[in-house]
Amino acid sequence: MIFRRFLLGLGALAFIAGIALSLVWIRTPAPTIAEKAAPPPQVVLAASHALPAGTLLRADDLRWVEMPALDIPPGTFSRGPAGVSEVLGAATRRGFKVGEVLIADQLIKPTDPGFLPAVLAPGMRATSMAVDPAEGGAGLIAPGDRVDVILTQTFTDPNISVTSRSVGETILQNLRVIAIDQTTNLAGKAGSALPGESRLPKTVTLEVSVRQAEVLLVAGQLGKLQLTLRSLADAAQSANPAVPDPTWAAQVSPALRSLARGPTLSPANVGGLTPPAPIVIDIIRGSKGERNCYSQQTGQPTDCAPTSTAAEPRPPATTPDPIRPSRLGS
Repeated sequence: MIFRRFLLGLGALAFIAGIALSLVWIRTPAPTIAEKAAPPPQVVLAASHALPAGTLLRADDLRWVEMPALDIPPGTFSRGPAGVSEVLGAATRRGFKVGEVLIADQLIKPTDPGFLPAVLAPGMRATSMAVDPAEGGAGLIAPGDRVDVILTQTFTDPNISVTSRSVGETILQNLRVIAIDQTTNLAGKAGSALPGESRLPKTVTLEVSVRQAEVLLVAGQLGKLQLTLRSLADAAQSANPAVPDPTWAAQVSPALRSLARGPTLSPANVGGLTPPAPIVIDIIRGSKGERNCYSQQTGQPTDCAPTSTAAEPRPPATTPDPIRPSRLGS
């Protein structure tokens, strides 16, 4: 009997303890779910200045910007050498504002179909010209640069004054270089070049209008073409730039200017130096006269001066003239 009461007491205590624990658990607030930590900001590639549509991207067109990870759109370029190499030489499909993040599907790479037409501005054409190392800037001109085209000519017509036989003139200005040889990105190619490999350009592709393309092709038949690199500050030039005056040979060489003021150059007057006049001896035989000329330097017979003429016959004298050094009688 006593044992039965003991068990009932234990059961009652367990029941009371269970109720107490239930009350404590109900009153205890549920643990809050810990908020996830915000992802750290990321550094992505953006435009360093306003980029119009069709811009060939160069290193100075890009900069790294830091922005919240949640605000970064898909298709951006993360910081690192690989991110830059993917973008250099590509062209923008649309315009980008300063600091705007570059998106992969809004760029067109040189290997993509339709790259060259996407680079050209509306109404423009692409034309290539063969160059040697000097004409192509010795490899210093890169895609995206602006250049002028200078034509030099040498005229062979002997009727043209020697001071005007050579001339140089700027025929085209502020043209954009689209490609060098078959690449639009020399910087990306340089890292993969083999030691000692020559990267001097052989062809340069320029963006021109229809009229400029015709001028360039005709100029290539007239003389030698040379590219000159323009400053970045000169890129924003008026649509109708002033055409510089031609530069003639006499404007370059003081020696040619002196020659123009001096005696005429001829085979007998090499270098503008007049040879000494020949010694002239007139021989009179009765009513006939004869003129002989001898060089002062060699004493040998020579042609008389072009301005000299044969001696006119003299009438016979009533008395023979005495023999003089310049006259021999017979």
